[in-house]
Amino acid sequence: MSRIHPTAIIEEGAQVADDVVLGPNAFVGSKVVVGPGCRLDHGAIIQGRTTLGAGNHLFPYSVLGSVPQDKKYEGEPARLVIGDRNAIREHVTLHIGTTHGGGVTVIGSDNLIMAGAHVGHDCQVGNHCVLANHTDLAGHVVVEDRVILGGQTGVHQFVRIGAHVITSGGSKVAQDVPPYMVTQGYPARLRGINHVGLQRNGFTDATIRILRRAYRAVFLNDEPRFELVLAQAREEFSASHEVGKLLDFIEVAMRSGRGTLRHGDRKLNGESSVDESEGPDKEVGA
Repeated sequence: MSRIHPTAIIEEGAQVADDVVLGPNAFVGSKVVVGPGCRLDHGAIIQGRTTLGAGNHLFPYSVLGSVPQDKKYEGEPARLVIGDRNAIREHVTLHIGTTHGGGVTVIGSDNLIMAGAHVGHDCQVGNHCVLANHTDLAGHVVVEDRVILGGQTGVHQFVRIGAHVITSGGSKVAQDVPPYMVTQGYPARLRGINHVGLQRNGFTDATIRILRRAYRAVFLNDEPRFELVLAQAREEFSASHEVGKLLDFIEVAMRSGRGTLRHGDRKLNGESSVDESEGPDKEVGA
């Protein structure tokens, strides 16, 4: 059986590995590079200056490499670069970058980008992430490794989302989200430490307990001077590499002017808080 369906189109100039599978009406543009082991199902489109690594699967009617939805874009030679082993589901749209935003949109490896999701220009998505159905990333968003964005999560431009974060479905994220957090709401608020996700990714119970204590020390502190709160936390948790990363992330966010999401009330927009950081320390999973 041929790996290239007779209705598939490969434009002159495209670089396509010998074992790539192209389904009916799949399209590969002239400036595209497709690595080994990739599969494009029927109607999948790759255009623009797009590079795919190895083992990616594009499901029907996904569209990669379109020009940005940015009025300032004037045809400059920006790019989309995608790593290995990503599953890019139906009707996903991934756009190239812009010159004023760095010139490249980057998707890492081993991600699941679910149906209808959108990654805008100049975004950077790490590795082992899940963008659930109809998640939208505006331009210039940074998503670090092992993040799960619940369905219909909307992320404002220039926002950073730290590693091991999970958002609930329908969250509206307009400020940076520190690593290791659960985020929920419209607008989104922090609800505690993502202890289930951390467990699944090999964090020890002791490390998770330290992160829970650090969460309380930083986000449930009545001290109005946030700089003092961070300084005290650095001193108290100086031995924890993970807490150091958390505090570094927060300080960068504060300097950027965006700030970070803060702890939510017990009830927000009619939703009960799912914060797991309140109360005494306990064994994870108890």
